[in-house]
Amino acid sequence: MSSHRATASNVALPLDDLYSIGKLVEAYPDLLSVTSLRWQLRHRAENGLATSCVRIGKKLLISKTRYEQWIASRVEMV
Repeated sequence: MSSHRATASNVALPLDDLYSIGKLVEAYPDLLSVTSLRWQLRHRAENGLATSCVRIGKKLLISKTRYEQWIASRVEMV
């Protein structure tokens, strides 16, 4: 019998939480650019952003909630 543990990467996501790169940038035009988001996504395996992403065919979608959590985890306390 195999045990299944819920992790951030396999917990169900509401479909309305998934955004394309363009739609996420549209939602936050003052904070994001397509270029910066693509750079973050290109390095998602190294920077921890991979758990915010879902690939459906060739399309890469980003969980808005998980992306916000990822940003919050990277905030430096000054």
